[in-house]
Amino acid sequence: MWRNGDLTVGVHHHPPDQPARDKDLTVVKPGKERKRGKGISLASRISNLHSMANIEQWAIDLSWDIIARFSSATPEGSDEALPRGFYDDFVQVACEEAKHYKLLSDRLQDLGSHFGALPVHGALWDSATKTSDSLLARLAVVHMVFEARGLDVQPKTLEKFAKNNDPESAAILEIIFREEITHVAAGLRWFSWVCNHSNPPMDCIPTFHKLVQQYYGSYLKPPFNTESRSMAGMTEEWYLPLVKPTS
Repeated sequence: MWRNGDLTVGVHHHPPDQPARDKDLTVVKPGKERKRGKGISLASRISNLHSMANIEQWAIDLSWDIIARFSSATPEGSDEALPRGFYDDFVQVACEEAKHYKLLSDRLQDLGSHFGALPVHGALWDSATKTSDSLLARLAVVHMVFEARGLDVQPKTLEKFAKNNDPESAAILEIIFREEITHVAAGLRWFSWVCNHSNPPMDCIPTFHKLVQQYYGSYLKPPFNTESRSMAGMTEEWYLPLVKPTS
């Protein structure tokens, strides 16, 4: 409907504080879910896929939430509305996250399981709660920290499945990995747009560092997938200063 021009922007909506979840889904505190293992056994591969499906389900909600929650947002010191391209990008991200979730959910069923068979956590949505008052903080933490971290870990996860004779799952992860690069790029693009259209303009990289320290509250952990981050436009000056200094 959005792509056909049947929807418009401009009404300030108040999305729910917490997205709905299936009543049969067991949600636990982060770190209390089942250990994923090295992907050697079938049970370990199912656990890994289940964990990724959980992340993708939250990512769907986060993509729609940034559209609804910040539809009235303007750059600091300006009354300029977000352009249509912002909504185009995050509608695209939401659709791709939904595709990723379905691919993983279907693969779980192929392997004799299903999404919801294992406990999940809601750590990713905690970041949405913390950044609900700031579009720049949301872009920084969700799309430029968490999604960029996905670029760092995904190649090793993909290799894990490929080495353990599961090319079907590896092919799904390859699709997800390629598209997640564009999601990080969207976050960085609109973070930079908001900074540049503020009055006075904000310096993008120092602003990113400040917001990550304020809203994420932790150091970024190497190793980094420098090549994939660079493909998304995120060069080292964005993230290396946020690594814990060596003594």
